[in-house]
Amino acid sequence: MTESDIRLVLQATLQALVGLQLSIARDAASMKVFHFGDIRPHISGKGTVGAYALHIQCPWRIVSDDGVVTGASDRFVPPCEGADVDDEDARSGNLQLVRIAALLKGYDSSTKSHVNSTNELVVASVTSDKYGGADLLLSGGYRLQIFPDSSQEEDWRFIDLQGRHVVIEKGQASIME
Repeated sequence: MTESDIRLVLQATLQALVGLQLSIARDAASMKVFHFGDIRPHISGKGTVGAYALHIQCPWRIVSDDGVVTGASDRFVPPCEGADVDDEDARSGNLQLVRIAALLKGYDSSTKSHVNSTNELVVASVTSDKYGGADLLLSGGYRLQIFPDSSQEEDWRFIDLQGRHVVIEKGQASIME
């Protein structure tokens, strides 16, 4: 797949998010997971999901006009001065979680997920680049930006909960049905 093909595949795929709210933010080990669309029970009966999800294993950040709100590296920063990072505290164990909590304003203790209880963070537009990066413009003046940085490993994937995945790995995009 050529560089322009990667950009076109990502651009077309990510268009499904336009008009949907960033609804859930959670961790799965070292991976950050963002769900978009109405929250519903997972098909397994365990947990909740949105219509689409981004599973991110590379650098990412949420920015506003004021600067970086939070990003991947904040996972290693204590939630406040004098505290330690607590990987067992899914609600506020590090600065990233505290900043996401302030942005989304809701928390579901049964799924250990931050949930969006605002009317903000609706995807207004999406762009992608030839390296598999993505930039989602969100309402409220925010952006979610993803920066692939691996030449050998998976960076992130787009998941349509109906079954389709687009995987960004080794600088390439592949579609899994």
